[in-house]
Amino acid sequence: MELGLGRNQVELFGSNPCVSVVLHHLLKELPTEIVGSYAVEILHLIEYSNDKSYDQCLNYRLLGFRLCERRPTLDILNAAVDRIIQVVTLLDELDDFLKVVDPYVDIILQNQMDNHLNTILEGISERACKKEIVDNDVVGLQSILMKILSHFKDLEDVFALGHFLEILDVMYGSSRISIDMQILNMATRNGCINDPTTVQLLFEICQALHDGIDFVNSKGDDYQAARLISRFVLMVDYGAEMERHLTFLVECRGAFGSINELKETLVHSSNHLATKALKDGRKHLSFVKSCIAFSEVTIPSISDHIRQLNLYIETSEVALLAGLISHSDGLVDSAISCLQSVDLINGSLTPVDVDGMVTSIQKLCSLLVIVPGNPELGFTHTLKSILSLITSQSWITSKIKIRISCAIVSLSATLSQNKLPYNADLEILSNDLLFYGDSSYVQELLSFSEHVLQNLVEIIEQEPSGAVRGSMALEACNCIAASFKINHNIQPVCSKLIETAKSNLSTNDAYLQSTIKVLDKHLPTSGISASTTI
Repeated sequence: MELGLGRNQVELFGSNPCVSVVLHHLLKELPTEIVGSYAVEILHLIEYSNDKSYDQCLNYRLLGFRLCERRPTLDILNAAVDRIIQVVTLLDELDDFLKVVDPYVDIILQNQMDNHLNTILEGISERACKKEIVDNDVVGLQSILMKILSHFKDLEDVFALGHFLEILDVMYGSSRISIDMQILNMATRNGCINDPTTVQLLFEICQALHDGIDFVNSKGDDYQAARLISRFVLMVDYGAEMERHLTFLVECRGAFGSINELKETLVHSSNHLATKALKDGRKHLSFVKSCIAFSEVTIPSISDHIRQLNLYIETSEVALLAGLISHSDGLVDSAISCLQSVDLINGSLTPVDVDGMVTSIQKLCSLLVIVPGNPELGFTHTLKSILSLITSQSWITSKIKIRISCAIVSLSATLSQNKLPYNADLEILSNDLLFYGDSSYVQELLSFSEHVLQNLVEIIEQEPSGAVRGSMALEACNCIAASFKINHNIQPVCSKLIETAKSNLSTNDAYLQSTIKVLDKHLPTSGISASTTI
């Protein structure tokens, strides 16, 4: 009225409407408390100010944002939102509808106006289904759905909202991806997911997310999407319905086969199901075989060879727990084949990759302690296969060769004991019982150990760097001292290694001094000391 648009409120809201663009700028500048106190009056003013100078929907939208700055009294809020709901029901275009309701969704959520929320979602669904939506519509939908997802803590409450899933289905592109990722983030935030309906809905959301992203050339947010899908699969739990769970894993492998990280998760989940079934003894042996078969088929499709190797070892352990010796042997063979093919496929490996490979080989050696030997192939057939890697693989440096050789030395020494330090299961005969009193078994182990020790010395002698050669000699010497009794057969080997270390390292070298003390402890009369030469 002070602007001269009317002499009184009746005239102001009657025959002399305010120019929309003027009203827009006035509304932007009004103090927050004035906007809050006169929200309903301002709504009337916007309603009667509908000309081509400015989009009326944007003025309704601006009022909503201004009301969010400082919450007015509840009665004013209720009156304002009631009026907005009346306004948007008359809007035919989805774009106009979304522009107006977007800021009011915050107010509705903060004040638990559930009826109005349902009305808005119903209105969106009706308009979105009338005709094909465009990019601007999708951005508006993303804003509203993201607010809803951020407000609710329980995803099941979101799914229970009328028309939420219908609206989600019409979305596409990056906006749909963002909403899907937020839903999965909520779903995987807490404990296990065991409601079948929720699992199915989330599976379909994962499918939509997977179809919208190129996981073969993924980067950035795509990695996050892959992690969320993998996390969802990992958290699904069908409880006692293990067959249904395995079927779910098969479906996931078919639907999300391009995600490497997921395939690793699938193998872990399958192996977990197998060990869970084994808690009832051999009652579910057929199901356990199905789980192992699932893992055996899935592992080769994983591109990372270190992960492949570890999964073969893990699955072999599960097979061994189930008493499936032939399956376990086959998986160990697959693990070794995986190692042998590294050079052919990778071409080059990073230091981290190499270190991971060595760690996996050491883990494999630990597993072989409890894997029953095969007399037909030879008791040390698998050990020889691992040892052959040292000469056949270009990525294995002399330092790595020593680490692998030391692992094999420890393994052969362990297998030669009358009682092994651990076993898989009482029903599975380990080598200490399987070949008890078999002189050919003992002889083959001795012969193999002798070959490994000779191989160790040759590797060290071929190392061109003196300092490295000396350090390698001490590492080998400590391994031998920890694995074997220092008798007349072992003493010359240790003596030669000490000589190599002394000739390439300082006499005050701490590693050298500690190694000599170890040898003195194992063989007090050996005469080995820091100042003498054997």
